[in-house]
Amino acid sequence: MMAVDISSADGALLVSLLRLLHIVASVIWVGAALLMTMYIEPMAAGSGAGFLRHLYRDTSLRRLVPLSALVTTVAGLLLYEMLGYSGALGNPTGLTLTAGASFGLLAFLHGLFAVWRPAGRYAGALRSAGADEAELTRMEDKIRRNGRVSMWLAMISLILMAGARYIGPILG
Repeated sequence: MMAVDISSADGALLVSLLRLLHIVASVIWVGAALLMTMYIEPMAAGSGAGFLRHLYRDTSLRRLVPLSALVTTVAGLLLYEMLGYSGALGNPTGLTLTAGASFGLLAFLHGLFAVWRPAGRYAGALRSAGADEAELTRMEDKIRRNGRVSMWLAMISLILMAGARYIGPILG
């Protein structure tokens, strides 16, 4: 375990900065996932593939989401270790935080391998001159499907972590 004295000014500042990074990055990550899943992708499906293709090819959204997910995950793991939550599995609040962290890690790993890496390949295929239309459509469907899974994993994580101090006592 990292030895951080959170009662010291330096320790409190470090924890506060990590919490700020964790919260802001998670708002960006989950917010972007919700926006894509609930609004942008359905709208793009109704208006043809051009909009979605432009979004992946010409904007930084496909880099923003993984970056915010990485910052969220690293800051969260550091906080989890520094604040000693791993030792709190014997109480309902610690167990709820651990469940939230587990869902967050699943969302990150699923997003990395099933959404973000394929989205990078998709963006590359869009930039190539000889992109096969059937293959592009297959890639879009796969990204969309897996994006929903990652979004729900991240939402469960967010709910558990944000509500741990309230959910824990209910369970306990």
